Amino acid sequence: MLSRTADHLFWMARYMERAENTARMLDIDMEGALLPQTPEQAARSHRSVLKISELEEMFDERHPGSRSRDDMLHFMVADARNPSSILSCLQATRENARAVRGTLTTESWETINFT
Repeated sequence: MLSRTADHLFWMARYMERAENTARMLDIDMEGALLPQTPEQAARSHRSVLKISELEEMFDERHPGSRSRDDMLHFMVADARNPSSILSCLQATRENARAVRGTLTTESWETINFT
């Protein structure tokens, strides 16, 4: 019982951390997009987010030939088929939190649900 609870708490925190790291990478990419750059430099910058996350192949399978920033953002933020998207990570966080609801404080549970 204890190891199952510890496992769920570990993965809950890990998925939350992954969502936060992805959001930070995308924020840095968006700030960089405000700088003057050629379209090739912008595309390379957006692809770097996918490379860092090791999701370039999966993105190319779902969006063949796409260099669009909007496609990359949707893939990294809201694509439910991408297990590393922010949406997927937050859903996994909530599922792990739900499994150990009795061990979480009310504030933690409400924060996870609010997020």
